[in-house]
Amino acid sequence: MQPAGCSLPRITHETAAGKLPEGVTPLKAYKIPHTDLQASRLAYGCMNIGGRWDATSISADERKAAIDAVHAAFDAGINFFDHADIYMHGRSEEVFAEAIAELKVPRKDVIIQSKCGIRFSGDPNPGDPGRYDFSYEHMTRSVEGILRRLRIDTLDILLLHRPDPLMEPEEVARAFDRLHSSGKVRHFGVSNFTGPQIAHLQAALDQPLVANQVELSLLHHHLVNDG
Repeated sequence: MQPAGCSLPRITHETAAGKLPEGVTPLKAYKIPHTDLQASRLAYGCMNIGGRWDATSISADERKAAIDAVHAAFDAGINFFDHADIYMHGRSEEVFAEAIAELKVPRKDVIIQSKCGIRFSGDPNPGDPGRYDFSYEHMTRSVEGILRRLRIDTLDILLLHRPDPLMEPEEVARAFDRLHSSGKVRHFGVSNFTGPQIAHLQAALDQPLVANQVELSLLHHHLVNDG
């Protein structure tokens, strides 16, 4: 295990074959608390690599651009990749799996995070409203789909995709227990939760929440005031 703050080796077409390019300046890494994951300080968000938000199939040009983008991220020293089951209706996860297979990156050298809990209108039946769904059935079914699209057996981190005011912490805890004990998810976290929301959920869980992924910018800063 490398100490927090160390440098990660860059994984490229050359390093994947066992060669380290000269003159590289690796990104610094840090250990995600409550895990053994040594992550690059920058993560690559994979939302837009899957083409478009509608049902249009990804084109050959879009696929090539996506795979090139993932390769470029590795070339920059990034080993931490963020997904969600809804990103381009799952196509982003599928294209990412293709890129990893092409680059021949060992699974242990990639940290893969995904999110679940948002359902689009019309899912699964016409007329169904867009909504959050942190039910045991939906969460476990979502993870099965995530693993299938990413072509992996275990997800490093699963996040709840934004807070749901109707969330039942005990229901989430049951899903987390199942996913963890079955070896399908190693660690859990949340996205855009406030401090009190995190504390409320954590009280029902046996696993620590290791991350809160937030949307933060000069124009979107309310989470600072919300704690």
